[in-house]
Amino acid sequence: MPDLRSYYRVVRKARVVKTYASDGRYWADVQPLRNDENVDESEPVISKVEIPVVWAGPERGIVCPPVAGAFCDLEYYDGDPDYPRISNFRWHGNKAPGCELGAFIIQQSPEVYVKITPGGDIVHKTTGERVNEIGGGKQETVVADWNIEVGGSALIEAGAEVTVRAPQINLVGPLLITGVGGGHGSGALQGDLNVIGNITVTGDITATGTIIDGGGNTNHHEHAL
Repeated sequence: MPDLRSYYRVVRKARVVKTYASDGRYWADVQPLRNDENVDESEPVISKVEIPVVWAGPERGIVCPPVAGAFCDLEYYDGDPDYPRISNFRWHGNKAPGCELGAFIIQQSPEVYVKITPGGDIVHKTTGERVNEIGGGKQETVVADWNIEVGGSALIEAGAEVTVRAPQINLVGPLLITGVGGGHGSGALQGDLNVIGNITVTGDITATGTIIDGGGNTNHHEHAL
């Protein structure tokens, strides 16, 4: 016969009344409830009840401290009231995030989430900033188009060279080449340049060859050699 013990308790409903930021310890204070969701006046608030984590190990896991008012399931190890644990959180009273069949979502709020759609698309949405810190390299392979839209300024900064390689590179808008800090810069073009329009130069033009106009003439040009 199993030893049910005099203090045997089954799973019961509870509500989080106080929550804590995880500092290596992951827990919450809970108030036991009756099955009708009302407070069980015969049961006091239980402080710092352990919350289970997914993917356990030293400083490893998926952690999301609950908000006060969230409903949960309260269990006791071996039925012992001195060893409670939160076994599960319930959406009751809070409304679960909307999610289609075949989809997956991790949501902080309706405006902040990561979602995998039923079609396999991955959608990131946030009203704040996104920060990536990568200790090694990064490689992306996109088989279709890649579009980046920035409402403000955009900066690409590298400690070595930056290479843009394509059959055709289109620069739309005014082009400015400067040195570091906006000072005097320089540029080099290895190949031919075809300009449709005018060229305005505020300094000298130095050519190692001949400057020829569209008619093949050179004698009416003034240039420094």
